[in-house]
Amino acid sequence: MTSPSITGTIPSSEGATPAMAQWFALKAQEPDALLFFRMGDFYELFFADAETAAMALDISLTTRGKHNEEPIPMCGVPVAAAPAYLARLIRRGFRVAVAEQTEQARKPGEPAQKGPLSRAIVRLVTAGTLTEEELLEAGRQNLLLALITPARKTRAASECGAAWIDISTGSFETAALSHDQIEELLARLDPSEILADPAHVPDPFSVRVAPNVVLPALEPARSRMAQEFGVAQIAILGDFTDGEIRAAALALDYVRRSQAGAMPRIARPLRRGESETLGLDPATRASLDLVSARDGTTTHTLFAAVDRCASAAGQRALAQWIAAPSTDLGLIQSRQQGWQWLIAQSGLIDTLTPILRRAPDLARALGRLSTGRGLPRDLAATRDTLRAADALCSVLEPLCNATTPPIVRQLFAGLYGRADSLLETLEKALAETLPARIEDGGAIATGYDADLDRYRGLRDDSKRTLAALQQRYAEQFNVATLKIRHHAQLGYIIETSALHAAKLRERPELSFRQGTANLVRFTTDELLELDRAILEAADRASATERQIFARLVAETISHPALPELAELFALADVLASAARLAQGGTWCSPEMTQDQAFELKACRHPVVEAALGKATRFIPNDCHLPPEQRVMLLTGPNMAGKSTFLRQTALAVILAQAGLPVPAAKARIGIVDRLFSRVGAADDLARGRSTFMVEMTETAAILRQAGPRSLVVVDEIGRGTSTLDGLAIAWATLEALHSQLGSRTIFATHFHELCGLSDSMPRLTPFTMAVKEWKGDVIFQHEVRRGAARKSWGVHVAQLAGVPMPVVQRATRLLAALERDQSRGGPQLPLFDASEPAPAPVDRLRDALEAIDPDALSPKAALETLYALRKLALETKNDLT
Repeated sequence: MTSPSITGTIPSSEGATPAMAQWFALKAQEPDALLFFRMGDFYELFFADAETAAMALDISLTTRGKHNEEPIPMCGVPVAAAPAYLARLIRRGFRVAVAEQTEQARKPGEPAQKGPLSRAIVRLVTAGTLTEEELLEAGRQNLLLALITPARKTRAASECGAAWIDISTGSFETAALSHDQIEELLARLDPSEILADPAHVPDPFSVRVAPNVVLPALEPARSRMAQEFGVAQIAILGDFTDGEIRAAALALDYVRRSQAGAMPRIARPLRRGESETLGLDPATRASLDLVSARDGTTTHTLFAAVDRCASAAGQRALAQWIAAPSTDLGLIQSRQQGWQWLIAQSGLIDTLTPILRRAPDLARALGRLSTGRGLPRDLAATRDTLRAADALCSVLEPLCNATTPPIVRQLFAGLYGRADSLLETLEKALAETLPARIEDGGAIATGYDADLDRYRGLRDDSKRTLAALQQRYAEQFNVATLKIRHHAQLGYIIETSALHAAKLRERPELSFRQGTANLVRFTTDELLELDRAILEAADRASATERQIFARLVAETISHPALPELAELFALADVLASAARLAQGGTWCSPEMTQDQAFELKACRHPVVEAALGKATRFIPNDCHLPPEQRVMLLTGPNMAGKSTFLRQTALAVILAQAGLPVPAAKARIGIVDRLFSRVGAADDLARGRSTFMVEMTETAAILRQAGPRSLVVVDEIGRGTSTLDGLAIAWATLEALHSQLGSRTIFATHFHELCGLSDSMPRLTPFTMAVKEWKGDVIFQHEVRRGAARKSWGVHVAQLAGVPMPVVQRATRLLAALERDQSRGGPQLPLFDASEPAPAPVDRLRDALEAIDPDALSPKAALETLYALRKLALETKNDLT
């Protein structure tokens, strides 16, 4: 799969007109991008760019002039409407180079322009380098990911390097990982654009790879990183691997290229260790619908079910917590303590919510300001965020003391008085009502700058100034009918009737300009100066306002506290969101431990419960997987709730390790290092893989990566092949999870015969979904109970699904006949074939235990018996292995 490309060819530039020669030169700089070529109030596209864009945007394709005697294909979009068209192109995978006029058109009266206006590419718009509000999703990160992968020959021994930047907020992170972890990283980050060797990027992410990426060498990458952040050596920034350094330099170079050489505000790189994050492979993420559903929306996702945030920044932070749950017990407990404290303070959440809701998205405002595309409202966002910080601190200050959780104290300290002088400046400088663009004027408050006020006075009060001057001249020259008028060619002039011409010609301060049979026109040095001042006043007012705006922007983006303030507001919002979620009392704060404990009391599926609404009660269930019973074998019919139970257990772990409330009455969870969820069937026809092949690939991943601290929830392993094959695979997989990997496991199956393995697998406990038969109907009770299912009720489910009644009745008769044949001694599945010898070592140990009479043993005999049992146990272990 590849990104959409520009269809058609670009002809040779030979023989081009001056304007088209300029277009050819700019197009050669970004041949893989559509070129938006500024022509007055339009961006115009030519040749293959026009043909491609016209089709992608569904706009008219026309022609403009000729090149080598052939009409030039052309289409265009208005500059004012460009963001909407750019958004459509970017969503479809295109890249757009924006060429602006870097030279102003000559004004009337100035020498004529020779040749076309100068133009230059000022921006390369790509999916991973967006900053405009119209092009971004407010509650979602927009990441550019760079990957450095080793050559195939050294792949097994070499680490890969990854670096990702969100240019809209300035965040910058890196990681070192193995080649096998690339797909997992891609699934976690979901980057908008990828810089990498396309051969090393798996589907479906391959369509996001930028074209013609040149990977940097190590030493130049070191130099660029050190230079970018103003350090003598890269080691000052952190302990980065060679791959991370190259990936970081690649990402920074691409960002600089996208901004036509300018570098926006980017934070120093932060190294992320994979061991700090709960391992979630792509299949698990797809199975659980954490942040986005399979259709790309956030509806019916875990994020949507728990989101109570008041701001877009909080939503982005919450999404990151859910996408990358932590394995750091201290961090998890710190987050829990934060939102629990908010709940404990009476009325605090209701007080904080409106303050958080008023706080603008500071991180993205700073991102726009640092790229030179900031608007007056972005400075206002900074001002309003600082005001909100003061309001937040005034609420928290009386409540903070020695018993306040550290995360809340850090929040208060980080927000308190960090940018008071900047706030004072912005409050004085910014007008109460702001224009949409700085070019519209009126962003700077009256009284802030004397020069600006004077220029505005000339511009806005010109009529009053001219009226006063006219009155003075009429009195000075004793001509009551004297008028000051504006002439298209002469500018402002004194105009009077020819009757007064002779008298006025004698005045030395007057200069004759023009005469007719009825009128004469004069000017003065004062009027000439005023004419120039009035004509230039608007330009000067605009230029002065832009200069003031630029100074305010520079002061804002250079303030070191603002990025941290943005992060702290997002943190406060997530903690308040978690508190609001837990306020009702039906969500708990799980007890997190470092052991292998696992207990959920009355746990619910948050997404299903939200979808059901208040009209329908969700049936909660317990889940206990203590070390001595760490494997749950779950049987029961389809539609009885097995998949919901599996997913809600996995989602409880996600929420718990994100530091968020869990939808349960009580929870105690030992930190999970990796979570595997295989619930639901899917094929991968694009890569020629059947449902069964996908299932086996995912099963293989579990068996290679799961360990004692992992949680595995799987459904229907072995369903895609014959009964005997499927049973054998399920049995062997269950055996490996129980005896070799030692993972906490919920193993759902329709192979009811596996329940008999509880005799040979001491840590396996059979459970089933409760079903009740009532007057010929089957009632699914959605409860998990200890024991094994008696049958699958598949025929009943087929009837519920709408299978025609004759087919259902025929199936019922066939099922009864098959069950009669089996009860008469028909062939059994090999699992319980009497001819297959039982595992002798296990029977020897059991026989020895059953032969002991504890009451009849003396202390010495009991000790000898204990040694004998230990010896027999070791022999049993050796025989089994």
